[in-house]
Amino acid sequence: MIDRSPTTALLAAELPDVRFTDDTYLRWLYDENPYGGVIERNVDDDDADDAETRRLAHYALIPQSYRDADGLVRAMFSLNAVTRAGQQRQGHFRRIGLEIYGEAAAAGYEFVVGVSNDKSVGAVVKYMGWRHWGPMPVRICVPTAVVGARVEHHRVDAAFLESPDFDRLTAGLDQPPLRGVTNRWTPEYLRWRLSRPHAAYVVHATNELFAVSTRDRRFGVPAAVLLKILPRVPVDSQQSAARIVSAACGFHRAPYAVYAGINRKVRVRGIRPALRLQPSPLHLIIRHLDPAVDQDLIDLDSFELLDGDAY
Repeated sequence: MIDRSPTTALLAAELPDVRFTDDTYLRWLYDENPYGGVIERNVDDDDADDAETRRLAHYALIPQSYRDADGLVRAMFSLNAVTRAGQQRQGHFRRIGLEIYGEAAAAGYEFVVGVSNDKSVGAVVKYMGWRHWGPMPVRICVPTAVVGARVEHHRVDAAFLESPDFDRLTAGLDQPPLRGVTNRWTPEYLRWRLSRPHAAYVVHATNELFAVSTRDRRFGVPAAVLLKILPRVPVDSQQSAARIVSAACGFHRAPYAVYAGINRKVRVRGIRPALRLQPSPLHLIIRHLDPAVDQDLIDLDSFELLDGDAY
């Protein structure tokens, strides 16, 4: 088994988060993905006396499976590009990034999706060959619909993930996209994604929609964060998320919900706050692994917070 502690120590130092309090999160993320293992590169200081500070830089891609009108598309998600403070101008990220893009291409993956922040989005586009899709649209939604009795709520835990209810609710979620490509939310992949350590998810379901949420605080007020919304039945046009928004707000006892992303199958209405009011605007970036392919040809049908690693 690979020792994940040097990478965990680096991430904990540079990206303080509950995920990096131990090695559990990285073992889940890198080694237990049903679509395959991580592709990663590290830069180490072999002369360091302290094992906790030995790792100077780290970057990883994890497999994802997308679908377009013609079938399966092998893709990867870019994450944990971290350089230790004081090492940022040594060229580590650019070098190891190009190495793992080459390895991913040789392994048959077609493109990489990532989420960048304001500080780094310009550099990855200019020097690393990424296309900037744009800031992920954020909406502040208030409950406006009558929920009614036909909405199910399930707190996600190990028992629920192995239950007949999970099997019933996730059957048929992996539907073909409308126009472009979309992440495949098969029961196997969803079961793994919802088992993320240090997370607390809730599943909400109507006859038409399946949604995943969590509870957070924004501006000092509880918020229901909608992480993923999937149709439970094939649709030719967008469905309204109004009942799901109201149901999630009611469950979390929150006066509003936050939604970030794009979804051609589901319509989420809300107010779009100015970028300056968002805690950390998320920029969606895409990179085809074949340099001969036009980056603009990658057309995403959907990408929401659960497709990434923010929650």
